[in-house]
Amino acid sequence: MAGGACCWRPRSAAPRHSSTADGSQGQRIRSRKPDHDEDILQDGRVRGGWLGHAAVDMEGRVHGASHSRHLNHGDSSRLTMVERIREKALSLQSELDSIERLIVAPICLHPDSTGFFPHSREHLDIYITAANRLLRLETSGDMDRRRKSLLKTVMSSLAMQFCRLRIWALEEATGEYSPANIWESIRRSRSYGAGSDDSWLSSSGSLTGTGSSDASTDLGKQILAQSYNTFAGKIYIDHRSVSILDDIAGVMIGAGYEPILRGAFEQHWAQLARYIQILDIDNILSGNMDEPREVLLKVWTSTMRIIIGFLSEMQRQLNSHGLGSFNELKEDYFLTIAKVSVMKLLNSASSICNQVCSPIDQSCKDRHESVKRDLSKMITVLMMHQALNYGMPTILALFSGQTKEFILEEGEELIRRLSDTFLDLCVEVNALVKSQRLVIMDTGVHRTTRYIIHHMRLLVQQKCTIYLILKGDFKAFSELVTWLILSLELMLNVNSRSLQPQGEQQIFLLNNMHFLLEEAKKNTDLRLVLGENWLLQCHDQLDQCIAGYLNASWTPIMSLLLKRQTQFPTILSSHQLLYKFTSSFEMVYSVQKNWKVTDPLIRQKLRLSIYQKIIPLYRLHMENYSEKILKSRRYNIEQIESQLLGMFEG
Repeated sequence: MAGGACCWRPRSAAPRHSSTADGSQGQRIRSRKPDHDEDILQDGRVRGGWLGHAAVDMEGRVHGASHSRHLNHGDSSRLTMVERIREKALSLQSELDSIERLIVAPICLHPDSTGFFPHSREHLDIYITAANRLLRLETSGDMDRRRKSLLKTVMSSLAMQFCRLRIWALEEATGEYSPANIWESIRRSRSYGAGSDDSWLSSSGSLTGTGSSDASTDLGKQILAQSYNTFAGKIYIDHRSVSILDDIAGVMIGAGYEPILRGAFEQHWAQLARYIQILDIDNILSGNMDEPREVLLKVWTSTMRIIIGFLSEMQRQLNSHGLGSFNELKEDYFLTIAKVSVMKLLNSASSICNQVCSPIDQSCKDRHESVKRDLSKMITVLMMHQALNYGMPTILALFSGQTKEFILEEGEELIRRLSDTFLDLCVEVNALVKSQRLVIMDTGVHRTTRYIIHHMRLLVQQKCTIYLILKGDFKAFSELVTWLILSLELMLNVNSRSLQPQGEQQIFLLNNMHFLLEEAKKNTDLRLVLGENWLLQCHDQLDQCIAGYLNASWTPIMSLLLKRQTQFPTILSSHQLLYKFTSSFEMVYSVQKNWKVTDPLIRQKLRLSIYQKIIPLYRLHMENYSEKILKSRRYNIEQIESQLLGMFEG
């Protein structure tokens, strides 16, 4: 033993080869690549423990016979363990190589695939198996880092496939909600107006809390109930796909990769709902933003109702099913789909709002078209404001946490923009109405009058929405409506002065003012806003129009008969006087017989007023004429009455 110790060499000295039986094994240990073994055998015990002692003992055994005989059995045992460790390392290496080939092959075979592997249960099973194999491996050092890298790749691929799986199946009947069918339906009913396809919208409540919260809640329940009734059974969960999601979720959650899976929802949000076209309003409005605003609004509100219905039904079904490991993820899964769909809905509303807010083309000389455009904008803004204000409670019910706060903030900002736009349009329209110059083709109700009153009715129908915009100030709302009506009256008066024939100005005002009065009487809300004083003033104006017409058209004629008893006998003979009266009557009648008085009652009232002004005096004077003069007259009383009854038919 002492001799063996004296022959001990430092590890840095050149090794000596032995010719003993054990020399071959010693050479194997010394000829291994230290760096390679260090990579494979990373266990600390191996590197600094008994493997180091084995090398020393082997050195001693070579140079000391008695020591060599003593260590021969121990060296063999230790070498067997080294081989086992090396075999285990090589096995791990081979296993990692095999797994890497499995997950890389799909990429090589399908380079154009948007995911790591195509839609195939077989390939998915390969990845799940690879994940389980990697999770079972016990590694350390560089091999552990490689294992974790491969595992991350596998988990990322599984997360992507999780987002690509279609768990929603649609009934064939849902084809009625396709983009093409929505547009076809809207175009079939081009008659746009409040209360048609938008009857699901309520007229009370508020997103921001300025209205009745109970009414807003009731509205949400109504929309939700309608959504269930409309969409229940038209979309359902495909349990085969959910089973796959459950497998993926189980592997990833169990391995601690749940954050990667949740993060994939945000990263691959476009994949989650891409196969349900109706959830993406861009699919519906794309390429159609040049359509008239009222058509876009109709499409938008219809799509909003459908999207809320689909999302509500999807959420209901997710909550009513036990989905295994997927249960832990289904809320975030649904919130991502809902958030994307709703944000696209709000963004499209913002785009329509931007169209409404676009400045007026100052080069446009057609004032009627300018007024028409701005009035249409006002209704568009109100309808969208209403749809958002009363649809948002139901939309918000789909969300929770920070996502809900984000959607609420976006919705409130858009509603604020719409409110500001509406108030700006009110000022703009009022100025346009006042300054408008009409092209008057006849004495009937002008198209501008009809259009403005039509939109006034629509504005009053949306009074609750306008109350919200005006912070609940009824007086401000009343002033807004009255302001526009007074501007219309002023514009009609100014434009009527351009009419040249005597009496035409009064007939034009009579028709248009009577139309205003009748529309106010028929609309309870408009009548309430304008008030009884305005109605009385309007009646007085009608009487003034009739009186003004009689004075302008018939008083000069009748003055001939009135003056017969004074200076006319000395100037004109009775025959000449009758001829002059007849000629004047024929001239007025020929000019005015085709003037239009739209309302039958006003038409009859006007004829009666003319009759009462002409016939009694004409009859009186005919009684004083001689038989000779009477025979020469062109009109008897019955003939004049008949002609008067045919006037103002237009």
